[in-house]
Amino acid sequence: MKLITVDIGSFNIKTSEGVILENRFELDNNAEVFGAEVLNYDGNNYFFGRGEFNKTFSKVHKEIEVPLFYSLAKSNVSGKINLILHLPASQMTMKNLIIDRLQGHEFTYKVNSVEYKTIFNKVGVLREGWSSFYSLSKRNDGLIAIMDIGGRTTDIFTFNNGINEKEKSLAIGMMDVFSDIADKLNGQGENRRLEDIHKLLANEIINIDEFEDVIYKYAAKIINDVKVTIDNLGDYKIYLTGGGAEYFINVLDKKFRVEIMNNNLCSNCTGSYNIGKAKGLDKWWRLD
Repeated sequence: MKLITVDIGSFNIKTSEGVILENRFELDNNAEVFGAEVLNYDGNNYFFGRGEFNKTFSKVHKEIEVPLFYSLAKSNVSGKINLILHLPASQMTMKNLIIDRLQGHEFTYKVNSVEYKTIFNKVGVLREGWSSFYSLSKRNDGLIAIMDIGGRTTDIFTFNNGINEKEKSLAIGMMDVFSDIADKLNGQGENRRLEDIHKLLANEIINIDEFEDVIYKYAAKIINDVKVTIDNLGDYKIYLTGGGAEYFINVLDKKFRVEIMNNNLCSNCTGSYNIGKAKGLDKWWRLD
């Protein structure tokens, strides 16, 4: 039984096969499909790399199937599979809304005119950030914190000798940062959207160091808000993960012992794959 784990983020889709894709698409049944990245599903064409990022806060209310099917095809995975997805800790109470949409169902779709049929045997949902802990090679010795800075949320987990102590999910993410940067540029006479900032940074047209005040603003908010649950974060060796890790490292390392996790964009997928494999999901067993 094939096991795959997928992290459908606000900016990127990541899989345990090492695939990283931009999570931006638009429905267009009239456009020419030649030369484009297109998922055809349920009679509709979805063009990837176009349109706006989905800014809906609750992941369970997003169009999960479209980015999921696209990422599975790009990972060359189909047939009968076991799947692990991820949610912020604050949204885990709604995980069955995702599981019920997928588990036990068969789907047929095309990506770039190639047809795929996928049956989801077992579907599990694990916490973002918490899963990343299990990607660490050394995790059972001492005080460790995971800080997963995503597009819409930041999730923090603390561990003592491998045992999860506390967790906190905050409604702060890179979309907040990019929106503020866009506002600053627009105040200088430019015409920028959130989507532009992601592209400008990725292509080194602008540098995040030019907007250090924005990073400081949200880093301070994260540090202050997490005190409600974790008031001694400085005791822990902090591992940063998620798309925001590279942007926050130079601010957070002024106050904490912190480093970016290896392969931080895919660390949730790696960790959840290790969990799924330990539970036998690469075979015929179930995820409890």
